[in-house]
Amino acid sequence: MGADLSSLMTIRGWAAGIAAAAVLWAALPVAAQPAFVIVVNKENPITSITIVELQRIFRKQTRMWPHAESIVPVDWVATSELREAFCRQVLGRSVREMAEFWVQQSITQGLAPPSTQRSARAILRFVASVPGAISYVAPADVDDSVKTIKLAGTS
Repeated sequence: MGADLSSLMTIRGWAAGIAAAAVLWAALPVAAQPAFVIVVNKENPITSITIVELQRIFRKQTRMWPHAESIVPVDWVATSELREAFCRQVLGRSVREMAEFWVQQSITQGLAPPSTQRSARAILRFVASVPGAISYVAPADVDDSVKTIKLAGTS
């Protein structure tokens, strides 16, 4: 009977370990699906962009596409979780730090931040209707009204 009890204890311990691993696994970020994808107007000939280029575009340091079209970045409202992810991952700053950046740019350069939209639908509509527009949305929100471009240097 002692062997049976010890086997039962081992099985219970194994089951508890599996349950704990499942909880930890569920808490891990999903690496296979990025938080956002970059979208441009369908007529835009570019197919990929680097993080540095995105930084320059969303800081309005680069204002023209290589094909001589004006770049029109469009951002999410400051309260958006997607914007926080984009700011952290691409711009290397929080939304609050970017707001401070834009106050400084306004004072020293007379620059205004990118326009903002409140929803994926509004962003997609904007990007689809403005030839030089660029933005980002959750992968699940992309439709055929816009073109996604690859973020160069990422898998």
